[in-house]
Amino acid sequence: MSAYKISYIRSTGWTRLGLAGAVAILFGSPMLWALGVFGGGDDALHRVVIFTLAGLWFFVGTFYVIGWAVQGFVVRQKVPDEDADEAPPVRRPPPSAPPPPSSRPPARPSGH
Repeated sequence: MSAYKISYIRSTGWTRLGLAGAVAILFGSPMLWALGVFGGGDDALHRVVIFTLAGLWFFVGTFYVIGWAVQGFVVRQKVPDEDADEAPPVRRPPPSAPPPPSSRPPARPSGH
């Protein structure tokens, strides 16, 4: 039986994605304004400012909340790696077992 592991973007990844979207809005708004997407006159400048602030708030807030929410649903589990060449775990003797024999020869009694 093979084990499957689903990897979601960690919460910091969602926050970074939101920051990337916010930077895109920050740089994209003046370009859209220069192209006349928001109309002409003084009202266009107000629309650009509102669009930029709303976009920043939307991207940062939305992706931060998505990262926070996804953390509540992620269950971490350890999947054994089939390619790893690890030694088997060392077993300790039970506490009631006698100590192993010493590798040194017993001390000779001195006849002083």
